[in-house]
Amino acid sequence: MCPSLAAHILDFKEVLNRRNRLKFPTTTVADLKQYIINLQAKQHAERRQPGFKRLDLFLKRFEDFGELIKSLPGAMEFMGFVWVTACHPDAFSNLLDVYAQVGRSQPSLAMYKELFVIEPELTHILSVAYNDIVIVNKWLVIYFQQRLWPELFSTTWKRQKSRITRVMIRMTSRLDLVNSRANLAQFDFHLHETALQDEQLLATIESENLGRKQAVHAWLKPTDMEKEQDYLERTRSDYPHTCRWLLNDRTFKEWFDPQQTTTTLPKLLWMNGKPGSGKTVLASLVVQEARKLKPASTVLFFYFMQEDTDRHTFFSMARTFLMQILEQNPDTLDYFYSKCCGSGILLSSRALIEDLLKLALANCDSTYIVLDGLDQCVSRKERGEVVRWFRDVTEDLPPHMRHRFHCLFISQNDSARKDYRDLASITVDADKNEDDIEEFSKIQSKRLVAKLGISEKEASEIAVSVSASAEGMFLFAHLVWINLCGQSSIHALEEEMKSFPTDLDRLDKIYAQRMQAIMNKPVRAQREEALMLLGRLVCAKRSLKLHEVQTMISIDLDRRVVDFDRRHLRVHLVELCESLVDVREDGTIEWVHMTAKSAYLDVVAEELRLATLCINYLCLPSFRVPSSEESVLAGEYGLMEYAMIYWLRHLEAGLVSSISGYDDLRSDLAEALEILVEQHWNNPTADIRSISNHTRDMLETFRGCQSYLRIQTAVVLTDKELKHFGDTRPEQSALDFAGIVAAVRRSLEAVVQNNADPVTANNLELKYGIHLFRCPRFSCKHFTEGFSTPDERESHIERHQRPARCTDEHCRGSRIGFETQAQLERHLKEYHPDTTDRCHNFPTEEEINESLRETLPESEPEAEHEPEGLYDNGMAQLLAEADPAVDPAREEAAPLSTRPKDTSKRRKMKQSYECAHCGKEFNKKFNWQSHLASHGGDQRHICPNCGKACARSGDLARHMKLHNPDNAVTCGGILSNGQQWGCGRSFARVDILRSHHKSKQGRRCIAARDTGEQAGP
Repeated sequence: MCPSLAAHILDFKEVLNRRNRLKFPTTTVADLKQYIINLQAKQHAERRQPGFKRLDLFLKRFEDFGELIKSLPGAMEFMGFVWVTACHPDAFSNLLDVYAQVGRSQPSLAMYKELFVIEPELTHILSVAYNDIVIVNKWLVIYFQQRLWPELFSTTWKRQKSRITRVMIRMTSRLDLVNSRANLAQFDFHLHETALQDEQLLATIESENLGRKQAVHAWLKPTDMEKEQDYLERTRSDYPHTCRWLLNDRTFKEWFDPQQTTTTLPKLLWMNGKPGSGKTVLASLVVQEARKLKPASTVLFFYFMQEDTDRHTFFSMARTFLMQILEQNPDTLDYFYSKCCGSGILLSSRALIEDLLKLALANCDSTYIVLDGLDQCVSRKERGEVVRWFRDVTEDLPPHMRHRFHCLFISQNDSARKDYRDLASITVDADKNEDDIEEFSKIQSKRLVAKLGISEKEASEIAVSVSASAEGMFLFAHLVWINLCGQSSIHALEEEMKSFPTDLDRLDKIYAQRMQAIMNKPVRAQREEALMLLGRLVCAKRSLKLHEVQTMISIDLDRRVVDFDRRHLRVHLVELCESLVDVREDGTIEWVHMTAKSAYLDVVAEELRLATLCINYLCLPSFRVPSSEESVLAGEYGLMEYAMIYWLRHLEAGLVSSISGYDDLRSDLAEALEILVEQHWNNPTADIRSISNHTRDMLETFRGCQSYLRIQTAVVLTDKELKHFGDTRPEQSALDFAGIVAAVRRSLEAVVQNNADPVTANNLELKYGIHLFRCPRFSCKHFTEGFSTPDERESHIERHQRPARCTDEHCRGSRIGFETQAQLERHLKEYHPDTTDRCHNFPTEEEINESLRETLPESEPEAEHEPEGLYDNGMAQLLAEADPAVDPAREEAAPLSTRPKDTSKRRKMKQSYECAHCGKEFNKKFNWQSHLASHGGDQRHICPNCGKACARSGDLARHMKLHNPDNAVTCGGILSNGQQWGCGRSFARVDILRSHHKSKQGRRCIAARDTGEQAGP
């Protein structure tokens, strides 16, 4: 048998499921004929005649061919694979047409014999031609092995048939060479030409699939879980012998075993444990092991996180699962794409997303689902809905099919345990984790030996002590070892071991130790920077990127610039924050564990500070003047995306509490908001008469502002813009941010594309991160995430602009699309009337609009925060020990304090800055300077005498007095003894002369005058 043909057959075997792999090689011609007779009789009784006569020539040709080659090694197995593919005639005439065309193209038995006897070299041509038959059979088997192919047929077969037809045409052209007795040279030439055509065809198909996949990705808007999985796998790879106990657990093995198909119980398992016991790392192990199974199973996983809006709801999980299914089962692409074309810009209908997920799961042969951190869902209700949905899907399956569906729930053992009632469970406790923590501690103890030079025995004793104290809490052991390995001497190590926390509150105490380490930093700037960063990370509305944090730190409000090169941190964030946070490879900053987001910080105060910071940043001069290459390279825009999207969310979170005590912070925020609406007002024409009571109450604190109505309009319209997934017209935006973003990104992309210098590329990555070609739509996740090339970004934007697509791949409407669903429906009626007559179960435009109204309700007021100080009592005591000047009782009595008091500093007097043009007063110099720009921007007033530029006309008038000899005052004069004193310099005002006399030169002038007066005449 030809090696290439054998390779194709092996490849064909790989796509077969277990049942067909055993059945196909034993299928004979007689079996196939009998099956067709039985099927024909059944359909005749049902008054259906699909036309099996079309198979006659196919059966005869391949029966002859089978008889001819049955003596060849492996030939009968090959024929079995060819025959049995025809055992899927349920697609009626479409499938029969394929095999009828195959039969018509085959040579007769007489020609076969002539080729084998007279021209054996032409059998090579036959082998190549039969490669195409195997390929066609492979595609058909993949398609019809899908469990729900009847549901998918109407929307996916047309493209599949087109793909098969192209291969059939190629096969026919090759067999025509056999019929015409072509020589080998002619065949080689033909083979070369068709190889080039095949490459072009493959590139076209891949391009089409990529475009469809990108469209589906934009429609689903999934959350990327692979980065989290990769991070967890790398973490576990440093300790390869840990976590293996789970794979040997009897309960887990019964749940995980894919061979156990006799049970009729649902394959549902609940793994629970205390916070920090290592459940998420165990979840990553389950995912990794499930991916190793052969034959391959579909593996779906999701790591919930309460503070991340893309990771705490059923919607975000379901969208992610649909994308994961598409990645592992590419044959679902056409079905998802058809739904995408018939739906809105974003999959937002609860009913539609549930139906899609149920169908996609039912279409999988075997599925493993891992849901980690269910206690991190946005609410208790949401958690219950997620668990109930998967329980219902699994328990409603027929008993003989339940073995296909394996679902693992992972959460804390808390009050929600009733959701997992009657499920098999595994508790991650001290007994389970003991060996793993010991192994982990042994590896860490070796680092102590290498760093401090202690003996192996001492290191082993420390490892045993840490393991015993952990009591099954991996996170506790991890933090303890960070602390121990951070000691700089053996004495410090010994002292640290004496203060080892061993009681029930040991995790809280280990966090307190980390905070104590921050407070004990010898450099004041590092202490302040660490506390500031922790506060911002606690309140961040999504995981911040490293370049965003660096830009925050680099903002200089006094100079009104982002001084990145001079102010950005040169130390690692993990070191600065004492390992409470971790920086991932893509620059994302995550907490070492969600419990590390302690309640030590005054969240309301931090929210108000972050809102003010974002607004002040957007009022910098770099956002008023046209962006330039210099400002881009300086890093002025590294926080632009975050500030534009989340300034409002921080404002809402900071104003949710009506508790007094934040007057200064609210005053600063009000002042910043007034500058924001002055500088970036867009004169919107949108009507905002319908304002919710929640919004009115929230903005009540700004009612005394001169720009209150503008502030109210900006808040309402910006909120709508962030929630709206369609196009927003410029006149509907209260602020001019859309134009600013477009201009800045043009400059940034020009720098990226015009500079091949690796130094510049590294500089841009440091200041702006990776994937710099970003979507302009605020509500899109790619507004921040971006793409690596402009082509990817433009393809993505097309889906926003013309989201409705024709499902016919040969139609221009499939590539270009339509702006509205109504335009698509008119197109389908005019150009594809046959498809509109069928029932595709697409949601109507009314249903989509209704679902959007259901899933995008008006924001409910958040639960009010309790008034807290910056630190709780325990932390206040801790700070008091670090700084005797701090009185914990006084701190508790004065919740307005946002930092431990430093009595060594002189209290600053409040200053007021008045606008010379309109008389408006400001508490912050930065806001005053920003306001002045509204009276003339960057206009300069030039002195006609010396050419000096003044910002305001008043400044110029005052400067002109220097050139007027009548108004000038002079340093100097004539003493009583007739001598002259002073330097003779002229000044415009007396106060400037006084300032001169305080200078070094001026003091000489005064000294000469005093000496002369004492000397007398």
